[in-house]
Amino acid sequence: MINGISVKVCGITSAADARAAVGIGADYLGFIFYPNSPRCVSAANFDAMKSQLPVVKKVAVLVDPSMVDLAALRVMGFDFFQIHFKLNTPIVRVQEWSEVVKPATLWLVPQLPPDLDVPAELIPLADTFLLDTYHAGKFGGTGETGDWAKFRRHQAAYPQKNWILSGGLKPENVTAAIKATGAKFIDVNSGVESSPGVKDHAKLQELSLVLRSGTE
Repeated sequence: MINGISVKVCGITSAADARAAVGIGADYLGFIFYPNSPRCVSAANFDAMKSQLPVVKKVAVLVDPSMVDLAALRVMGFDFFQIHFKLNTPIVRVQEWSEVVKPATLWLVPQLPPDLDVPAELIPLADTFLLDTYHAGKFGGTGETGDWAKFRRHQAAYPQKNWILSGGLKPENVTAAIKATGAKFIDVNSGVESSPGVKDHAKLQELSLVLRSGTE
């Protein structure tokens, strides 16, 4: 936690980047298991680096996973499971994810078009929700900022849940984002990279300094 803000650094692909993220105060590390992402790691990749990773909460990031894939990742030592999915995904499928990993460790990330909010029927299924920038053909990692007013509205409507702000956050805009949304938990990825999947350690340090100072 940095100055009262919980921080997740997502898209980790190396132990060196993991150590750099934790070194600046990150509370969570995200590992993406989505083949279409340039930041994707395989189960074998993760297993190979696991012994070199710092002791910190680890998040498996998935897109519409099968029950087989989800069950396989459960035994690999992850603390949380962040699942991205289209809004028209059958509710029974989301309920199955919730039953397998339990609401306490499930982070739901519905793909929300600009004019739609998180459906009320999803709220009981997870303790944590992440709101990312909408893009019809992509699940996160676009580098584009999201709808900050929508985030603030959701956090106010369901204060009993954990709400994570994501989407294009970087040292240059993170203070404005936190002020506009009231977010207490942020997720950063492309905004602290030198290239997809390669974290820029100087940008991580800059992010930490900005959060600690509370100014841009």
